[in-house]
Amino acid sequence: MRKSASLTAVIVLGCSLAMAADFDLHVVDPQGAVVAGAVVQIRCARADGRSIEATTDETGSVRARCELPADIRVTSPGFDPLVRRVDAILAEGLTLRLSPALLHTTVDVVIRELPGLEPSVGSAVAIERNGARTVFDAVEKLVPGAYVTRRGVMGYGIATNGTGVVSIRGIGEQPNAGVLVVVDGRPDYQGLFGHPLPDFYSLSDAANVSVTEGPASVLYGSNAMGGVIEVKPSYPHHGFDTRLTSSLGSYWTGQHRLSHGARLGRGFYALTAGVSHTNGDRPNSAFHSQDGTVALGYDLSPIWKASLEGRYGHFHVEDPGPVSAPLQDSFAAVGRGGVSLGFDNSKERTWGYARIYSSHGRNFITDGFRSVDSATGVRVQQSFMVNPRFTLDGGSDVVVYGGRARNVATQVDFGEHHLTAAAGFSRAQWTPFSRLRLNAGVRYEHNSAYGGIVVPEWGAVIRLSSNYSLATSIARGFRNPTLRELYLFPAPNPLLKPERLWNYQATFQARPRNSLKAWTTFYYADLSNLIVTTGRFPLLALSNAGRALNRGLEANASWKPLPRLSFNSGYAYLRSTNLAPYVPQHKLNYSLDWEVGATFLHFGGMTVGPTWADPGRAQQLGGYTVATLKATFPLERPYSFFLMLDNLFNRRYEVVAGYPMPGINALAGFSVHF
Repeated sequence: MRKSASLTAVIVLGCSLAMAADFDLHVVDPQGAVVAGAVVQIRCARADGRSIEATTDETGSVRARCELPADIRVTSPGFDPLVRRVDAILAEGLTLRLSPALLHTTVDVVIRELPGLEPSVGSAVAIERNGARTVFDAVEKLVPGAYVTRRGVMGYGIATNGTGVVSIRGIGEQPNAGVLVVVDGRPDYQGLFGHPLPDFYSLSDAANVSVTEGPASVLYGSNAMGGVIEVKPSYPHHGFDTRLTSSLGSYWTGQHRLSHGARLGRGFYALTAGVSHTNGDRPNSAFHSQDGTVALGYDLSPIWKASLEGRYGHFHVEDPGPVSAPLQDSFAAVGRGGVSLGFDNSKERTWGYARIYSSHGRNFITDGFRSVDSATGVRVQQSFMVNPRFTLDGGSDVVVYGGRARNVATQVDFGEHHLTAAAGFSRAQWTPFSRLRLNAGVRYEHNSAYGGIVVPEWGAVIRLSSNYSLATSIARGFRNPTLRELYLFPAPNPLLKPERLWNYQATFQARPRNSLKAWTTFYYADLSNLIVTTGRFPLLALSNAGRALNRGLEANASWKPLPRLSFNSGYAYLRSTNLAPYVPQHKLNYSLDWEVGATFLHFGGMTVGPTWADPGRAQQLGGYTVATLKATFPLERPYSFFLMLDNLFNRRYEVVAGYPMPGINALAGFSVHF
């Protein structure tokens, strides 16, 4: 590696400089070529969570001064983000090798992945600082085009009045089957109803959350029509790591999370546990959940790594009903568990993974509904760098899903139903010139109920200069009917066909200086074959009769005028010919993060426009503005204390009709990390 005589980019962290070490850090691609303009973030062991960032110079280098160990994160357009825990540095410095990101430009909790768009961080640290309580809460706070329904301080629930429905660019379905959740590379959803259960996505073991806005069906198939939320688990990288976080606040609302893990030679283990609870801001609105995971891993060779993970969670949520017709003793209890066996590989010219997984669950609702469901599958994905300008990506997945349901109160047996889906996909990325990148992909999927479907996508990125780029894409998405729609209720129709979507979009990204970056996306989405309910009870029918044209604009800007002060704001506008209930036309997110000495202050807010409360557009909910203030005070290492005020301005508003949200409420807690 050629060293520069003068390293122009220098990082100095505010830790104990008398004990800090100076070292050179070099960033290269898989072929060993330098990567200039990569953004390097370093958080040293005694910097109280603070970090400083710099950009690699023309030799792909920066000089850093930090007390080890340190956490280093490197991002660069066209490459996957790299996170590394560094405990020791050789005399010649540290070289970090980035892997190309094939069609991978996730907005780690921010935007649609397109080659050429720079990922932004959605790490556990960033999520905790902004006051998010769940994965879905973090998505809504950080993604301008995402909106999540809720009915109280905590607990989304299920069934008729269940919330936690996330929509991305107006697509989400009810229940939530239009946005896919992926955990550690594997799709995660309820086998009978085809949707995720948001109360199970706590932050107990989430190391990183990323969001793809727009269809991702080439990669993930059904349910990824509106987008994908990916959750990556937290695994130890070096030595022992233990963290305990506990908080308590208004309405006896609390969250308590414990994680422990260790890297021992070629192996590691990780344990997590979490408990969340609240009495609720209204009578009969209590919520209680607990979850836990166990993970084991071993490096079979320098190339292959194996891991085994098991998880289980249970929640009990009460439904107080709308204020006009309150309910008593209305609740749901859900238990879910699963296991995943993973194999990951990485060489200079090829990298990928395989997942063998199985999940199962039980639902118990006071109206008499009982169900058991499962999903068992295999997913394989591998990337090949044919040459520095051409990368090929391919894979396949097979899943068997279904379950059994009945209602003990009405004596209706819905029977047992299972379906099988199998698919193969391939994507390619070609860079004919340094300023032009082309990509294309296709997926063929066959379902035992609906037959086969072909899903293509195309895209191009034009790098106008080192700091400005234009990306365009055309992609098809789809959503298969769920088993509920085919065989259960409200009006089962086994002849239903998949919903379809064509999405066209263009994104302009600018980074005029290291402290300022922004992007703007325009999109046009043509939805057809939408499954809708027609008629009146009891003469209801489900059919593929719906259609919509969604046109929108999304914009985001991040500005860091001072090393310890940063602003972020995002805006989303949606115009639809068939706007779904609880989807706003306007949404604005904004935040300010300020490090004052050892204290970290976060002020974040969200302004939401009016939404329709029913499909017939007979009732409209007014817009609202809510804000959160969170302060984190590091105490004597390894302790820290935090205080959060939610709905800071005590606004009165409803996200779901008849369920007023709580006024200003507080929460305080502590964290221990060693």
